[in-house]
Amino acid sequence: MAQHVPQKHMIEQYGPYGSQCPENYSFQLEQGETIKEVIIGHGFIVDAIGFVVAKPCGGTYTKMFGGSCGNKSKIVLKCGEKITQISGTYGNYSYMGNKCVIATMKIHTNLCPTGYGPFGQGKAVSCAQKFASPLPLDGPIVGVFGRSHNYLESVGIFVKKMDCSCS
Repeated sequence: MAQHVPQKHMIEQYGPYGSQCPENYSFQLEQGETIKEVIIGHGFIVDAIGFVVAKPCGGTYTKMFGGSCGNKSKIVLKCGEKITQISGTYGNYSYMGNKCVIATMKIHTNLCPTGYGPFGQGKAVSCAQKFASPLPLDGPIVGVFGRSHNYLESVGIFVKKMDCSCS
């Protein structure tokens, strides 16, 4: 006879990568929601990150964080495709008084492990440092947090961790 094993869902966070100033945005998927598209605003650096989210009862909504400048690139996720990692570089941006910003970014998924991108050229950035969220994760990325104004200053991820409790 099979034994019922309850599962608890815990949210872990990794980051933020980039500026260590206090965060001013945070977003997590609600129960049953899925990310359909990732939107990256970019030029010399990463201006913004956003998501088109599908609601469980139909319909979508968009959440954007950062400025409105730069080119917009969309990653349309395929059925079953999940974000597994973010990576890139951050550093001091000379056109913003040498404030720390995300200079380049890649979005990695289970169907594109090498990542989409890089987005952002990393121009006019000094003291560039690489970052990458950990792999393998125990569950899907279900949100982001960080700091933004006219540009994306930092980004971190929320991961839904699956924890099996045996009784």
